[in-house]
Amino acid sequence: MLGRLLTRFLVFGLLAFFVWRAVRSFFSGVREGIGPKRSPAKPEKGQVMARDPICGTFVVPNSALAARDKAGTVYFCSDKCRQAFLSRA
Repeated sequence: MLGRLLTRFLVFGLLAFFVWRAVRSFFSGVREGIGPKRSPAKPEKGQVMARDPICGTFVVPNSALAARDKAGTVYFCSDKCRQAFLSRA
C-alpha cells in the first residue's frame, strides 16, 4: 500500500514538474516574441563589408563593434569575438 502511494506521488510530481516547465517555456517564448525586434544591419548595395577575424562573419562596419590594433581598426560581430581578439593580443 505504501509503495503504491509513493509511486503515485512520484509520478504526479514528475508530471507536475514537466507541465510547469512547458508552461514556463511557452510564456517565455511569448514574451520574447512580442518584445521589441532588433534586426541586424543590412548592407547597402555595393557597401564594403569587414570580416570578423575571430569567427569569419562579414559585418557592416558602421554598426559593428570595433577595436584598434597595430594594423588599424578591426570589426567584430559580437562582444564575445571582440573580447577573444583583445585577449589574444
